[in-house]
Amino acid sequence: MEKITPKQIYNRLSKVYDRSYDEPVHRIEDDFIYKFISENGFTKGKILDLGSGTGTLLSHLGINSERYTGLDISERMIELSSIKFPNYKFVNGTMSKMPFDNNSFDSVLSLFGSFSYSLNHAKTIKEIKRVIKPKGKFLLMAYGLKYQTRKSYILNKFNINSPAKFFKRKELKALFKDFDNVKIFGMTMLSEELSKRFPYSISKAYHFVETNILGSVITDKFYFLIITGN
Repeated sequence: MEKITPKQIYNRLSKVYDRSYDEPVHRIEDDFIYKFISENGFTKGKILDLGSGTGTLLSHLGINSERYTGLDISERMIELSSIKFPNYKFVNGTMSKMPFDNNSFDSVLSLFGSFSYSLNHAKTIKEIKRVIKPKGKFLLMAYGLKYQTRKSYILNKFNINSPAKFFKRKELKALFKDFDNVKIFGMTMLSEELSKRFPYSISKAYHFVETNILGSVITDKFYFLIITGN
């Protein structure tokens, strides 16, 4: 398999990225995570979207341009998101050295595995702590160990060797030890296969139960590990 950097990968895949995530399970995941974000206060104040990609978050949440900043390492992703959302701020840069002032954001979000592509996870966490306000909060989605074998993973579809880090729960717990109220749970396990066989409503209901009940018990069996805290 070919091995290239995250920047090279997403510059190359930028034009096919959105349509590569069009399976039923992806809609189910979108419904769950964006509802969770809205209901748990992550859309208040100034928001930093780490690994903003094509601006997908803005397609799902009503955030005005004055409160949103997207950061991505891929110039092509920045170009596409700026075309889709011309009034919003998108910055080209890395998570481990963010071009922002201290205490700039009320919420820091990093969705669908973007955090796993950080060039230095320890430095990225220090940067999150630096740019977030004292009463701010964060939600990040990391790839679990199971994700590297996921058939719908865009890099697997294009036969690209992933440079991402695939985490265990205990690794994330250690990395985020300096934050308060840290919670870690898994999202999506068996529901990916079930969504191919059962109607959307049934698959969505199962995903909700799976994530909310088993996600905190057998976290490492899930594709995504979600970390929240402040």
